[in-house]
Order: sequence, then C-alpha cells, then structure tokens
Amino acid sequence: MTMTSLQKLHSILQAEQTTASQLLAMLKYERSALTKSDVDAMTDLTAKKQPLVVTLEQLGRQRETLLQAEGFSAGKDGLAAFIANQTEQHSRILNSMVDGLKITAKACREHNQVNGGIVNVNRQYLQQAMNILRGRDMAPSAYGPGGEYTNQVVRQPLLGRV
Repeated sequence: MTMTSLQKLHSILQAEQTTASQLLAMLKYERSALTKSDVDAMTDLTAKKQPLVVTLEQLGRQRETLLQAEGFSAGKDGLAAFIANQTEQHSRILNSMVDGLKITAKACREHNQVNGGIVNVNRQYLQQAMNILRGRDMAPSAYGPGGEYTNQVVRQPLLGRV
C-alpha cells in the first residue's frame, strides 16, 4: 500500500517535530554545560547535535520535494497552498503540526542565540586573559606617539616572569 501525499507530509512533519524537539533538549542541556564550563558534556553535545541538524535539513528537503511533486512551490507558500487544498479536518491537523513545529524552531533559534552569546563572552574572557599573560592590554588605555588611543600597549609578559 502506497502512502498518499497527505500521509507523506504528515509523516515528514511529525519527524521534523520529533527531531526539532530533540535538538531543543540538546540546546537546553548545552546552556547548562556552557554555564558550568563542562567541556566533556559540550564535546558530547556537539557530536549529538550535528546529526539532528543534518536530519532536519534532509526532512526539509523531503518536504519541499513532496510539495514540488504535487505542483506546489517549495517553502511556506507552497506548504500553505498544499494544506489549503486538503479537507477541513486534514487542514486543521496539518496546520496544528506546522504551528507546533514553528514554535519549536523558534525556541531552538532563541536557545542557540543565547548559547552563542555565552560562547562569545567566554571567548572574549579567554582572549583578555591570554593578552594579559602575553603582556598586551587590548583595551585602548594608552596614547600612542601621535596622541591617539592605542590598544597595542606592550608590557613585560607575565609568562616571561614566571
């Protein structure tokens, strides 16, 4: 028995929701690992997140291929048009699935942005610490020969003193 396009789309959307929910859980755990500087957990999470992202990309391509095979454009407009061509009951179900997927995707984006911000702040702290150890103060806190601020103040490195 072959699946109808409606069944295929339902299955794809369901798989996208499941995968996106798994990714969201990983992103939440990643935030915890980042705030605790748990390197082992972050390494493990990176290895687990990548396949989920790849799966989401593959599912998105499957959805677009299905829509195009049915004569609709790939993307939001094509999906909306496909759903609009279904019975009222099926349209309601599919719209509910799409709405749930949008909510999960938005939460993933937000968590990913926060996690990226944490990584960026940690990287800046590390860079500042390395500059101090190397004897460079990267903040414009001194004047150069022409009276301009400079961030290339060279001092004796702390590493050379030890």
